[in-house]
Amino acid sequence: MKAEMDVFKGENQIDDSSLEQWMDYKDTRRTKVITETANGEVSKSVNDGEKVIMYSDLQGEAFEMEAPKTEVAERSQQEQIKRTLEQTRETHDLNLIGEEELNGFNTYHIKAVPKEEGNSLRGEEEYWITTDHWMIVKSITHSDDIKVIYEVTDLNVNPEFDENTFTLNLPEGVEVKPFEEMDPTEQVTLDEAATSYDVPLLTVSDQSYQLEKVDQFYMEQFDRTEVNQEFHKDGFLQFTLSSFEAPKDGELGLGLGEEEEIDVRNTTAVYSNDVIKSVMWEEEGLRYSLLIQNPDLSKEEVIEIVEGLEYVE
Repeated sequence: MKAEMDVFKGENQIDDSSLEQWMDYKDTRRTKVITETANGEVSKSVNDGEKVIMYSDLQGEAFEMEAPKTEVAERSQQEQIKRTLEQTRETHDLNLIGEEELNGFNTYHIKAVPKEEGNSLRGEEEYWITTDHWMIVKSITHSDDIKVIYEVTDLNVNPEFDENTFTLNLPEGVEVKPFEEMDPTEQVTLDEAATSYDVPLLTVSDQSYQLEKVDQFYMEQFDRTEVNQEFHKDGFLQFTLSSFEAPKDGELGLGLGEEEEIDVRNTTAVYSNDVIKSVMWEEEGLRYSLLIQNPDLSKEEVIEIVEGLEYVE
């Protein structure tokens, strides 16, 4: 199967990728997926029924893990689609638009509209499902101002596989490492984290919150180091203060739900209280995010925490 995926934020296209997938559920659950972005970045993964191998040419590394144990052919394709539609019906009204021909496929065109506007992360959705094999060959989904268009361009429902289908050809010199080594996070002390940047690092000064853990990791694709400070109170996680080198574009915000600009620490910040409660701002060349895990913390309390931050001595 071959497919294309386009992602839009408002009117602007932010992602464009192609997908090629092989699936075999006859004797054991085997899959292989190759994706390529518009700028040529390629990712590959294969599940041969015993192990899963993942490779990204951006990182130039491959990792493997034991394949998850699943029942083979536990549901037919039609049963899986019907179950998906039943789950969607709990939050959306489903409407059969009609039968349409799409890329040579005869399909049912189904539209799903949220029952209550704004009460679901999933917005309006559309599906084109083949009438004979119950395969989704096109979908359009919305979440806030994000729109994703997925469209199958080539489909073989009865393919033939050989011994090389569910294998990966990796570049010379690439070593397949255990999946556990994929996590680049390193637990450090606050003093060690403060040496990660060429500028001072902020931390929480309010003694009612206890610094429980500090970790850091280097993101090679963005050439930046992220530091996360986790704070607890009365034994429960309250919030995480994250920092990394400010990107050149300077655009603040997570792009998830409603956001508003506020003034903190003599600069403009972005406050979100929709999908994720957070405050994001830039200071002394670093971008900070205070991610709130305690939903009872008010906006005023969050701002007070940010205003009280002090540099690590």
